[in-house]
This record gives sequence, C-alpha cells and structure tokens, in this order.
Amino acid sequence: MLKKNKLKSKSMAKSRKKKPEVRLKKIPIEMFLQVLTEIYERGVDYFDIIGIPDEEQDTISIVYSADYFSKEAEADMTKAIEDFIEKLDEEEETPPQEIKKDIKLSDDDLNQLS
Repeated sequence: MLKKNKLKSKSMAKSRKKKPEVRLKKIPIEMFLQVLTEIYERGVDYFDIIGIPDEEQDTISIVYSADYFSKEAEADMTKAIEDFIEKLDEEEETPPQEIKKDIKLSDDDLNQLS
C-alpha cells in the first residue's frame, strides 16, 4: 500500500507542475479567518475560492452553493424558509389596522395643500 501512496504523490506532483501556479498576495489573515468562521457556523462544508490579482492587494472571493452545506444546515435553512413563508401568509391574512386621529386643520393649512 505504501507504493500506491508514493505513486499517487508522484503523479500529483507531476500534475501540479503542468498547471500554472496562481499566487494571490497580501491577503489579510484576520478578515479571511472571520469569513471562513462565519460560513462554517452557517453550516458550509465546502467552498470555492476565486482570486483576483491586483497591483496593490489581491482579492479573494469565497463562493458556495446550497449543495456545499451540511445536511443539518440544509434542514435548518429549509425550516427557516418555511417559517418565514408562514409568517408572510399570516401577515397577509391580518388586515392593517386603521389609525384614527382627530386633527384639526386651520384655513391656512388647507390653503397650503392646494
């Protein structure tokens, strides 16, 4: 089995040599870790990285889709969406309350309206 692992490592090294390296420079660690922590807490198991080189500072975009979420997070999102839709339905059924106030307008107020 060790021979197979060595072969895989060698073949992986060869494939890496064939592809050009993409190097992004000066990525702020604190911000990067905050974003990773945030998406991890949301239940994201995988993500894609998009790099945009720039002369002053390179930019990294973190992208994920619904199929990158853990099954638990996906179930939580589905429940949250269902709850939100239910709440919207309830709001549509409840008529808005009328606000009645006795406001007396003077002749000057009425003249300003026209």
